Amino acid sequence: MPSLTLKIERLEKLVGKELNIDDLQYDLQWIGLDVDDINEQEKEIKIEYNPNRPDYSSPEGIARSLKGYYNLELGLPKFQVNEGTERINVSPKVRKIRPFVVGGIIRDIDLDEDQVGTLMNIQEALHWALGRDRKKVAIGIHDYDQVKGPYIYTTVKPEGVKFRPLHMEAFEMTPKEILEEHEMGIRYAHLIKDAEEYPIIYDAEGKVVSLPPIINGVYTTVTDKTKNLLLDLTGTDFNAVNYSLNIIATTFADMGAKLETLNVVYDDKTDEILKVPNLSARKMQVHIDFINSYIGLKLTANDIIKYLRKVRLEASTTKNKNILNVKIPAYRVDFMHEVDIVEEVAIGYGYQNLTPVVKEGGFGKYHPAEVFANLSRDIMIGAGCLEMVNSTLSSQKDYEKLGLKFDEKEKIILSNPVSEQFNTTRENLLVGLMKNLAFNRSAEKPFKLFEVGDILLLDRKKDNRARRELHLASITLSEHADYSEIKSLLDHYFRTLGILDDIDIKPILHPTFIKGRTGEIYYRKKKIGLIGEIYPQVIINFGLSYPVAAFEINLMPFFKDHEE
Repeated sequence: MPSLTLKIERLEKLVGKELNIDDLQYDLQWIGLDVDDINEQEKEIKIEYNPNRPDYSSPEGIARSLKGYYNLELGLPKFQVNEGTERINVSPKVRKIRPFVVGGIIRDIDLDEDQVGTLMNIQEALHWALGRDRKKVAIGIHDYDQVKGPYIYTTVKPEGVKFRPLHMEAFEMTPKEILEEHEMGIRYAHLIKDAEEYPIIYDAEGKVVSLPPIINGVYTTVTDKTKNLLLDLTGTDFNAVNYSLNIIATTFADMGAKLETLNVVYDDKTDEILKVPNLSARKMQVHIDFINSYIGLKLTANDIIKYLRKVRLEASTTKNKNILNVKIPAYRVDFMHEVDIVEEVAIGYGYQNLTPVVKEGGFGKYHPAEVFANLSRDIMIGAGCLEMVNSTLSSQKDYEKLGLKFDEKEKIILSNPVSEQFNTTRENLLVGLMKNLAFNRSAEKPFKLFEVGDILLLDRKKDNRARRELHLASITLSEHADYSEIKSLLDHYFRTLGILDDIDIKPILHPTFIKGRTGEIYYRKKKIGLIGEIYPQVIINFGLSYPVAAFEINLMPFFKDHEE
């Protein structure tokens, strides 16, 4: 869990109340914080907070909650955002790589050492909690008085411009050189290196403000003399980018700075101007009976409104007596369902005031996929096969031994593999079983091996760009290994499951298998795998000298059907 060290003296100024360190230790737990350590001599408390509360990454955010807890301020915090004229134009060229940008102008700041530390902590916390290590969000903070608007967010060729980046101020470098030589460039190169052009922000005079998500230009370095700031946040997820801006902006506001909007104009949508930050409250609805059923109380609408105001939310009644309208502060990112509001009501009521009820314990059980995997293992062992357990990591060379083309753009590649033998994830189980045969080539024949395990595939539709599948593969090696032998083993497996009639095999050409002795396996007209005799050159590639036959199937499409 992320952590933060709170100085009691500073927290007292923010809350507006003298704080006893022992009382504070008790109170913090009831607003969702864990006390990790207390330094009474330095008057500091180290706390841990849940990653879904990045607004707790600063003393200002914690002070807001404590003000409600102590009944010093109730309801939505109020923030004034002045309308600004500064503009950033967004080129359509950024759409394919890093399409979203927001920002703002922060005026009249006077940061002390602690506040500078707070900003660094928030920036780092948001990069991890919402930004997925800068993939979804990257934050830039600049000296506003050193640049001139309007700004442009566009792309540049890897060697299309030179500028002096932070932390290597003595050198003018191209974006390509930064990715190859700069510490931050090397660390985050994977986020943009595959693009034909890289995202970049210029000011009106052509100065490089930032090369997001890598590094800022040296011109905009923030110093102890900086009085006004320009914020830029770029990313691939608009909600994550916008929430991050709201958290930073409200923190600056609580530090006494003035907030001013930045006008974001997309070049292909010039009639739409996005004014940010927008700190308007979000709205949700909650059912009173739903709240009471979860908490085990009989709260009225007025009770719930009171407790929500205590946790810095607002609520009001509707024509439906069972429904409340709830307003959520712009810096809160953790509301997705009614149950999240229920949690806030419980905090406002006080978890310490609830009467615990012990429920009867349940029993753990295997996931259905694991149940089916174990069933598959039993069937294969019963057929005389020996189980193998191989690594989910593999190598490019092993794939090429199977006669398969290895396209890095379509594979999951490890950035810093321990060994070249493990530089990618396996996309089939067959590669591991072939290596098992190779390692044991001098042992007594025949071999009948199998494995049940996960493979990992590149899937750009997924949030983490990877998809897991559960597979079964079996392989035989002997003087007489052929299609008939491996087909009888496959039939035995499906017959035992009672689904043999749902299986079809259609001829196919495949580089790993012999032409005319290869088939695609279909379950209820859906392709689930391959079967056939291994091509002689593939056998030689693995250092083997006996015929080999194999099948591999994806278990995902039918283990649920079998369960039902």
